[in-house]
Amino acid sequence: MSLLCTDRATVDHISSQMIRRPFRIAVVGCGPRGLQCLEALSRHFTVSQLNSLHITIYEPTDTPGAGRVYDPMQSHILKMNLATQYLDFWCKDSDERTCRTESMIGWLSQHYPDLAMSDLYVPRAIVGEYLYDCFKTVWQHLKQHASVQWKQKTAQDLCQDSQSWIIDDGLSLERFDHVVVTTGHEGIRASRISNSVCEPFVFPVETQLSRDRVKPKAKVFLRGFGLTAIDAILMLTEGRGGRFVEGPHVPIYVKSLEEPSRIEIYSRSGRPMLAKPTAKMKPIRLNFWQPYKSELSRKLPEHGQLRFQQDIWSVVVEAAAGLLKESGQGLTAEQVHVWYESWSRCETNFATARRAMLQSYNVANGSRSKDIPFALGEAWRKLYPEIVALISHGGLTIESWHYFQTTQREMERIAFGPPAVNVGKLLALMHSGIVRYCNVPLQNSLRIECDLYDVRLNAVLAAPHEFQSRGLLSKLIAAGVVQTEKQTGAIRVDRAGGVGPVACGLSVFGRATEGWVVGNDTLSRTLHQQIENWTETITFELVKKA
Repeated sequence: MSLLCTDRATVDHISSQMIRRPFRIAVVGCGPRGLQCLEALSRHFTVSQLNSLHITIYEPTDTPGAGRVYDPMQSHILKMNLATQYLDFWCKDSDERTCRTESMIGWLSQHYPDLAMSDLYVPRAIVGEYLYDCFKTVWQHLKQHASVQWKQKTAQDLCQDSQSWIIDDGLSLERFDHVVVTTGHEGIRASRISNSVCEPFVFPVETQLSRDRVKPKAKVFLRGFGLTAIDAILMLTEGRGGRFVEGPHVPIYVKSLEEPSRIEIYSRSGRPMLAKPTAKMKPIRLNFWQPYKSELSRKLPEHGQLRFQQDIWSVVVEAAAGLLKESGQGLTAEQVHVWYESWSRCETNFATARRAMLQSYNVANGSRSKDIPFALGEAWRKLYPEIVALISHGGLTIESWHYFQTTQREMERIAFGPPAVNVGKLLALMHSGIVRYCNVPLQNSLRIECDLYDVRLNAVLAAPHEFQSRGLLSKLIAAGVVQTEKQTGAIRVDRAGGVGPVACGLSVFGRATEGWVVGNDTLSRTLHQQIENWTETITFELVKKA
C-alpha cells in the first residue's frame, strides 16, 4: 500500500502517541524550493508534531528563501520574466493560522506601492526581498514549536550509515533522520572552459561585468542568446547609464559612452526569444482553454505509454489554431504545425531574428493581430500544467523523448521569453549597432580569433543534469546513492521527491530532477505536488523513528 493512501487521522493519532525524541531534518539549499519545504512542514504539521522536529538549514547566502538567483542585492536592471499576478508564495487553501494568503502584489502594496499591480515584470532583487520576508515568517512560526537552526555553510558531503544520514560541512559532522536536497541552479558557475579558452560566466554580474573586467568601448563576444544573455546585455548597457527613450515604433537607445562598442552574440540556432504578451492584448474568451485541458487530462491513464507528437503536441497545435480562429483568422492546425517545423529547422541570421523579435513585440503590445507564434506560445503556456502532469515521472515512450526535448527547447523561446519591454530594448540596441550576431559556423565557434575581441563571455547555463563535478549531487550519483534517468540524465524521484529504497530518508526537489519531473524552473506552488506529498512521507518516517 502506498504511504500516501493511508488514513491521515490514523497517522496523526499514532504519531502523537509514539513520538519520543527529536526527528532531525536537514534542508540542504534554501532558495525557493527549500523554503517551500519549510513552509509545507509548518502548515501541515500539528503543534505536537512540530515539537518533535529538529530542523537544520544549510544555506550559504545571506538571504534564505531568495538564494543566489533572487539575491536582493543584485541590480534592479535584472527583471523577472513572470508577471506579478503569477507570483504568490503562500498557499491559499489551508489554515490561516499557519498559512498567510498575501500575494506578491499584496506585499508590493506595502513595500513598493508603485509596483503593486498586475502585468508588471518586477526586478528579481525585489522578488528576493519578498522571498526573504516569507522565509522570516516561516522561520518565526517554526521557532515557536520546533528546534531550528540555520548554518550559513555548504553541505560538502553526505553519506549514510545503518541508522542515519551524516552531513559534513567542512567543519563538523551532523546526523539526520531525513535529508532534503534543494541545491537549485548549479548552472550558475564562476567560469566555463572550452578548448583551453576561458569564457567567464556572466554571473554574478556585479563582478563579472564590472568596468574593470569589461571596459567601456570594449568589443565583447557573448556566447548564448537566452534570458541569461539578455540580462548580461542590459547590464552592459542600461546598467552603465544608457537610457531608452520612446521611439515611433520601438525605443531608441541613448548611449552613456560607458558601454561596450559592440556585443556580438553567438547562438547555435540564431533563433531569438519572443516577447511575452502584455495587458494591451485583447483578452481571450473565458473558459476557451478548458476543452483542450480536458482532452489532455483524459490521457492520464495512458501515462508511461504516451506518444508526444500524437497524444500531446497535436492538442497544443489544435488549441493554437482554435485561438487564431477565435481571433478571426482561418488558419488550420496543419498550418500551425508547418510554421513550427519551418521555425525550428531554420538557421536564423541577424536580419530575420530582428524581424521575428519585432513582430512578437508588436503582437505583445496589441499593435498587430495575434499570429501563429503568439497562439502557439499561449497554448503551450495555458496547457503547461496538463503537459507537466502527463510527461513527468516517465510518462512518454522512449521513442518520444527526443522529439519532446527538442520541442521543449524551442517552446522556451516561443512561450517563455522575456517581457515585451526587454525585447523592445534589445531591438533598440540592435538598431544602434551595439548588439549584433557573430555569424560563424558551429564547428568554428570555439576557434574565433581572440584578438577580434577584448572580452569573451559565456551566458549559457549548464544543463540541469550537468552537476558541479565536486558538488553534493555528483558525489551521490557517483556513489550510486541516487539514480539518474537514462534519457535525460535527471535524478529519478518518486511523487514525494524520494530517490528510492536504496536511499530511504533522502529527497531531492527542483532543477536536478528536470527531465524526469518537467517544469522545475518556476516559482509556482501549484505546478508540482511533490513537496506537499513529501510532508506525509516525513510524518511516516517520524513515526517509524519514534
